[in-house]
Amino acid sequence: MRFPLLIVCWLAAAGVAAAQQPPKPAATPTIAENAATVSGVTITNAGIFTGQSTSGPARAGQFSPTHTVGTEADWRFISDSTDVPGQVGTQFGIEFRIDGEPAGEAVTLYLVFNFPPQGIRNPNTGDMMHAAKIAFPNMKIGALYLLGYGFDNSWEIIPGVWTEQIWYQNRMLAERTFTVTAAE
Repeated sequence: MRFPLLIVCWLAAAGVAAAQQPPKPAATPTIAENAATVSGVTITNAGIFTGQSTSGPARAGQFSPTHTVGTEADWRFISDSTDVPGQVGTQFGIEFRIDGEPAGEAVTLYLVFNFPPQGIRNPNTGDMMHAAKIAFPNMKIGALYLLGYGFDNSWEIIPGVWTEQIWYQNRMLAERTFTVTAAE
């Protein structure tokens, strides 16, 4: 899987983000990041998309059911529906622009995917996950990004409500729910 299918920045300037830990339900100390001020995100699209995916191993701070993280290029949304067919190859998520100052400054955002209550069990490792947390450093203020999930394996398809959240430091910037249906 290219969990979370993600982020390709086409409109960015250079910068370096400070390392941070994924958001936690309890209070987590806030680490100041360069001189950046993130005021929020503007959602430009959400739903089901297609694109060219490339997967690689997850790195420190990136926790996904398949232990991989993907990069998506040339994505385009084919539906704005929050109803997601549970089929291998289906990709869904949120396209957004980071709002704040100064434009082009690098920040670290976090993608949190809360899975249905039964969670996802990786049959290869036995690992059970109820949420995925992925840190994405070097995201540029003002740039367009995509954060999402793609089903590469049938065992990842868990029917029910999936909640995708985008976090900056200890603040949730966006949340969308998607309902994954069983394959027919």
